[in-house]
Amino acid sequence: MLITGQVAHFEAFGFLVLRQVLRPDEIATFLREATEILDEERGGRPFAGVKRDAIIPFFERGQFLAQLPADDRIYGIAESLLGPDFFLVATEGNLHVGDTAWHGVGKSPEVLPHVKIALYLERLTPATGSSRIISGSHRPEFGGLLKEVQKTGDPARLLFGVPQSDLPCVALESEPGDLVVFTEDVHHASFGGRPGRQQHGISFMANPRTEDEVAHLRDVHSRMKYSYHPAESYINSDSPRLRRMVEPMVELGFETSKV
Repeated sequence: MLITGQVAHFEAFGFLVLRQVLRPDEIATFLREATEILDEERGGRPFAGVKRDAIIPFFERGQFLAQLPADDRIYGIAESLLGPDFFLVATEGNLHVGDTAWHGVGKSPEVLPHVKIALYLERLTPATGSSRIISGSHRPEFGGLLKEVQKTGDPARLLFGVPQSDLPCVALESEPGDLVVFTEDVHHASFGGRPGRQQHGISFMANPRTEDEVAHLRDVHSRMKYSYHPAESYINSDSPRLRRMVEPMVELGFETSKV
Protein backbone atom coordinates (compact mmCIF):
# COMPACT_ATOMS: atom_id res chain seq x y z
CA MET A 1 0.00 0.00 0.00
CA LEU A 2 1.10 3.55 -0.66
CA ILE A 3 1.46 6.08 2.14
CA THR A 4 -0.61 9.28 2.22
CA GLY A 5 2.20 11.44 0.85
CA GLN A 6 2.69 9.16 -2.15
CA VAL A 7 -1.02 9.27 -3.00
CA ALA A 8 -0.97 13.06 -2.74
CA HIS A 9 2.11 13.20 -4.99
CA PHE A 10 0.39 11.08 -7.64
CA GLU A 11 -2.77 13.18 -7.52
CA ALA A 12 -0.86 16.48 -7.75
CA PHE A 13 1.82 15.60 -10.29
CA GLY A 14 0.41 12.57 -12.12
CA PHE A 15 3.22 10.12 -11.39
CA LEU A 16 5.32 8.26 -8.82
CA VAL A 17 8.63 6.42 -9.02
CA LEU A 18 8.98 3.55 -6.57
CA ARG A 19 12.55 2.36 -6.22
CA GLN A 20 13.71 -1.27 -6.21
CA VAL A 21 10.33 -2.89 -5.72
CA LEU A 22 11.37 -6.04 -7.56
CA ARG A 23 14.48 -7.98 -6.51
CA PRO A 24 17.40 -8.69 -8.90
CA ASP A 25 16.45 -12.39 -9.12
CA GLU A 26 12.89 -11.40 -10.01
CA ILE A 27 14.13 -9.04 -12.71
CA ALA A 28 16.25 -11.86 -14.15
CA THR A 29 13.16 -14.10 -14.32
CA PHE A 30 11.10 -11.22 -15.72
CA LEU A 31 13.66 -10.59 -18.47
CA ARG A 32 13.87 -14.28 -19.39
CA GLU A 33 10.11 -14.73 -19.66
CA ALA A 34 9.55 -11.42 -21.45
CA THR A 35 12.25 -12.18 -23.99
CA GLU A 36 10.83 -15.66 -24.62
CA ILE A 37 7.33 -14.24 -25.19
CA LEU A 38 8.57 -11.54 -27.56
CA ASP A 39 10.75 -14.03 -29.48
CA GLU A 40 7.88 -16.50 -29.79
CA GLU A 41 5.55 -13.79 -31.11
CA ARG A 42 8.08 -13.04 -33.88
CA GLY A 43 8.33 -16.72 -34.72
CA GLY A 44 11.93 -16.84 -33.53
CA ARG A 45 13.08 -14.22 -36.04
CA PRO A 46 15.57 -11.61 -34.79
CA PHE A 47 14.17 -8.22 -33.82
CA ALA A 48 14.72 -5.96 -36.84
CA GLY A 49 14.71 -2.73 -34.85
CA VAL A 50 12.68 -0.92 -37.51
CA LYS A 51 9.35 -0.57 -35.73
CA ARG A 52 8.01 -1.21 -32.25
CA ASP A 53 6.97 -4.71 -31.25
CA ALA A 54 3.89 -4.61 -29.01
CA ILE A 55 1.90 -7.46 -27.44
CA ILE A 56 -1.42 -7.22 -25.52
CA PRO A 57 -2.15 -9.20 -23.38
CA PHE A 58 1.42 -9.87 -22.32
CA PHE A 59 1.93 -10.77 -18.66
CA GLU A 60 -0.68 -13.52 -18.91
CA ARG A 61 1.66 -15.46 -21.22
CA GLY A 62 4.38 -16.06 -18.60
CA GLN A 63 4.44 -18.09 -15.37
CA PHE A 64 6.08 -15.44 -13.20
CA LEU A 65 4.66 -12.47 -15.09
CA ALA A 66 1.08 -13.76 -14.88
CA GLN A 67 1.10 -13.49 -11.09
CA LEU A 68 2.49 -9.95 -10.88
CA PRO A 69 -0.81 -8.02 -11.14
CA ALA A 70 -1.98 -9.86 -7.99
CA ASP A 71 1.32 -9.41 -6.15
CA ASP A 72 0.92 -7.24 -3.03
CA ARG A 73 3.54 -4.80 -4.32
CA ILE A 74 1.59 -4.17 -7.54
CA TYR A 75 -1.94 -4.77 -6.33
CA GLY A 76 -1.46 -2.41 -3.36
CA ILE A 77 -0.53 0.49 -5.64
CA ALA A 78 -3.73 0.17 -7.66
CA GLU A 79 -5.82 -0.31 -4.52
CA SER A 80 -4.31 2.80 -2.90
CA LEU A 81 -4.99 4.99 -5.94
CA LEU A 82 -8.25 3.55 -7.26
CA GLY A 83 -10.01 1.94 -4.31
CA PRO A 84 -10.61 -1.74 -3.51
CA ASP A 85 -12.78 -2.61 -6.51
CA PHE A 86 -10.50 -1.55 -9.39
CA PHE A 87 -10.15 -3.73 -12.46
CA LEU A 88 -7.41 -4.72 -14.90
CA VAL A 89 -7.52 -2.91 -18.24
CA ALA A 90 -4.61 -4.67 -19.93
CA THR A 91 -1.04 -5.88 -19.66
CA GLU A 92 1.40 -5.00 -22.42
CA GLY A 93 4.90 -5.82 -23.61
CA ASN A 94 6.95 -3.52 -25.84
CA LEU A 95 10.25 -3.43 -27.68
CA HIS A 96 10.62 0.27 -28.48
CA VAL A 97 12.33 1.89 -31.43
CA GLY A 98 13.31 5.55 -31.60
CA ASP A 99 11.77 8.50 -29.79
CA THR A 100 8.22 8.58 -28.45
CA ALA A 101 6.49 11.93 -29.06
CA TRP A 102 4.69 13.73 -26.27
CA HIS A 103 1.21 12.35 -25.71
CA GLY A 104 -1.48 12.45 -23.04
CA VAL A 105 -4.90 13.97 -22.46
CA GLY A 106 -4.69 16.68 -19.85
CA LYS A 107 -7.49 18.88 -21.20
CA SER A 108 -10.61 17.42 -19.59
CA PRO A 109 -11.35 15.49 -16.37
CA GLU A 110 -10.96 11.75 -16.69
CA VAL A 111 -14.26 9.87 -16.62
CA LEU A 112 -12.79 6.95 -14.70
CA PRO A 113 -9.45 7.26 -12.87
CA HIS A 114 -6.76 4.96 -14.20
CA VAL A 115 -3.20 3.99 -13.37
CA LYS A 116 -0.38 2.51 -15.43
CA ILE A 117 2.60 0.77 -13.83
CA ALA A 118 5.58 0.60 -16.17
CA LEU A 119 8.66 -1.59 -15.73
CA TYR A 120 11.93 -1.11 -17.59
CA LEU A 121 14.54 -3.87 -17.79
CA GLU A 122 17.63 -1.72 -18.24
CA ARG A 123 19.00 1.45 -16.68
CA LEU A 124 17.48 4.49 -18.40
CA THR A 125 18.56 8.13 -18.27
CA PRO A 126 17.17 11.20 -20.07
CA ALA A 127 19.67 10.54 -22.88
CA THR A 128 18.83 6.83 -23.23
CA GLY A 129 15.03 6.77 -23.28
CA SER A 130 13.82 7.28 -19.72
CA SER A 131 10.21 8.40 -19.33
CA ARG A 132 9.67 12.14 -19.24
CA ILE A 133 6.63 13.70 -17.61
CA ILE A 134 5.20 17.22 -17.83
CA SER A 135 4.40 17.28 -14.15
CA GLY A 136 0.78 18.13 -13.33
CA SER A 137 -0.34 18.18 -16.97
CA HIS A 138 -3.09 15.65 -16.20
CA ARG A 139 -4.96 18.40 -14.37
CA PRO A 140 -7.36 20.29 -16.68
CA GLU A 141 -6.29 23.73 -15.45
CA PHE A 142 -2.75 23.02 -16.69
CA GLY A 143 -3.31 20.45 -19.42
CA GLY A 144 -5.67 22.82 -21.19
CA LEU A 145 -2.72 25.14 -21.86
CA LEU A 146 -0.85 22.44 -23.76
CA LYS A 147 -2.91 22.33 -26.95
CA GLU A 148 0.26 22.26 -29.04
CA VAL A 149 1.42 19.14 -27.23
CA GLN A 150 -1.92 17.44 -27.77
CA LYS A 151 -1.66 17.87 -31.55
CA THR A 152 1.65 16.12 -31.97
CA GLY A 153 2.42 12.59 -33.08
CA ASP A 154 5.73 13.32 -34.71
CA PRO A 155 8.71 13.48 -32.32
CA ALA A 156 10.58 15.71 -34.78
CA ARG A 157 7.93 18.45 -34.73
CA LEU A 158 8.82 21.60 -32.79
CA LEU A 159 6.61 22.44 -29.81
CA PHE A 160 6.46 25.98 -28.46
CA GLY A 161 9.34 26.76 -30.81
CA VAL A 162 11.76 24.18 -29.38
CA PRO A 163 12.61 20.51 -30.00
CA GLN A 164 10.36 18.19 -28.05
CA SER A 165 13.29 16.90 -26.03
CA ASP A 166 13.81 20.45 -24.71
CA LEU A 167 10.33 20.90 -23.24
CA PRO A 168 10.37 21.54 -19.46
CA CYS A 169 9.70 18.21 -17.79
CA VAL A 170 10.74 15.71 -15.13
CA ALA A 171 12.95 12.93 -16.48
CA LEU A 172 12.29 9.74 -14.53
CA GLU A 173 15.61 7.94 -14.47
CA SER A 174 15.10 4.32 -13.55
CA GLU A 175 16.94 1.08 -12.79
CA PRO A 176 15.67 -2.47 -13.28
CA GLY A 177 13.41 -3.18 -10.29
CA ASP A 178 11.93 0.33 -10.16
CA LEU A 179 8.25 0.97 -10.91
CA VAL A 180 7.13 4.07 -12.79
CA VAL A 181 3.50 4.76 -11.89
CA PHE A 182 1.51 7.34 -13.83
CA THR A 183 -1.85 8.27 -15.29
CA GLU A 184 -1.89 8.25 -19.07
CA ASP A 185 -3.69 11.59 -18.90
CA VAL A 186 -0.38 13.20 -17.94
CA HIS A 187 1.77 14.22 -20.91
CA HIS A 188 4.71 11.86 -21.28
CA ALA A 189 7.41 11.02 -23.83
CA SER A 190 10.89 9.53 -24.23
CA PHE A 191 13.93 10.41 -26.32
CA GLY A 192 17.27 8.87 -27.17
CA GLY A 193 16.52 5.24 -26.38
CA ARG A 194 18.18 2.39 -28.22
CA PRO A 195 16.13 0.16 -30.56
CA GLY A 196 14.83 -2.88 -28.70
CA ARG A 197 14.61 -1.45 -25.20
CA GLN A 198 11.99 -3.31 -23.20
CA GLN A 199 9.14 -1.44 -21.55
CA HIS A 200 6.26 -3.42 -20.08
CA GLY A 201 3.15 -2.23 -18.31
CA ILE A 202 0.05 -3.10 -16.32
CA SER A 203 -2.96 -0.76 -16.55
CA PHE A 204 -5.78 -0.55 -14.01
CA MET A 205 -9.00 1.48 -13.88
CA ALA A 206 -11.55 2.36 -11.21
CA ASN A 207 -14.75 0.36 -11.33
CA PRO A 208 -17.70 2.25 -12.88
CA ARG A 209 -20.40 3.20 -10.38
CA THR A 210 -22.90 5.22 -12.40
CA GLU A 211 -24.81 4.60 -15.63
CA ASP A 212 -22.75 7.30 -17.36
CA GLU A 213 -19.51 5.63 -16.29
CA VAL A 214 -20.74 2.24 -17.53
CA ALA A 215 -21.75 3.82 -20.84
CA HIS A 216 -18.31 5.40 -21.12
CA LEU A 217 -16.63 2.06 -20.43
CA ARG A 218 -18.77 0.29 -23.04
CA ASP A 219 -17.86 2.95 -25.59
CA VAL A 220 -14.15 2.60 -24.85
CA HIS A 221 -14.35 -1.18 -25.11
CA SER A 222 -16.08 -0.96 -28.48
CA ARG A 223 -13.12 0.99 -29.88
CA MET A 224 -10.40 -1.27 -28.47
CA LYS A 225 -9.09 -4.43 -30.10
CA TYR A 226 -7.05 -5.76 -27.18
CA SER A 227 -7.44 -3.62 -24.04
CA TYR A 228 -10.61 -4.22 -21.99
CA HIS A 229 -10.69 -7.81 -23.28
CA PRO A 230 -10.09 -9.94 -20.15
CA ALA A 231 -7.84 -12.95 -20.59
CA GLU A 232 -9.54 -16.30 -20.19
CA SER A 233 -6.62 -17.53 -18.10
CA TYR A 234 -7.45 -14.81 -15.53
CA ILE A 235 -11.18 -15.42 -15.70
CA ASN A 236 -10.54 -19.08 -14.81
CA SER A 237 -7.56 -18.47 -12.50
CA ASP A 238 -7.14 -20.12 -9.11
CA SER A 239 -6.21 -16.67 -7.76
CA PRO A 240 -9.21 -14.79 -6.30
CA ARG A 241 -7.41 -11.50 -6.92
CA LEU A 242 -6.86 -12.19 -10.60
CA ARG A 243 -10.47 -13.29 -11.07
CA ARG A 244 -11.77 -10.26 -9.21
CA MET A 245 -9.78 -7.86 -11.40
CA VAL A 246 -11.49 -9.09 -14.57
CA GLU A 247 -14.97 -9.84 -13.24
CA PRO A 248 -16.38 -6.32 -13.90
CA MET A 249 -15.69 -6.71 -17.62
CA VAL A 250 -17.03 -10.26 -17.67
CA GLU A 251 -20.24 -9.07 -15.99
CA LEU A 252 -20.61 -6.41 -18.68
CA GLY A 253 -20.34 -9.07 -21.35
CA PHE A 254 -17.10 -7.80 -22.87
CA GLU A 255 -15.31 -9.97 -25.41
CA THR A 256 -12.52 -12.04 -23.91
CA SER A 257 -8.96 -12.74 -24.98
CA LYS A 258 -8.04 -16.39 -25.51
CA VAL A 259 -4.79 -16.25 -23.56
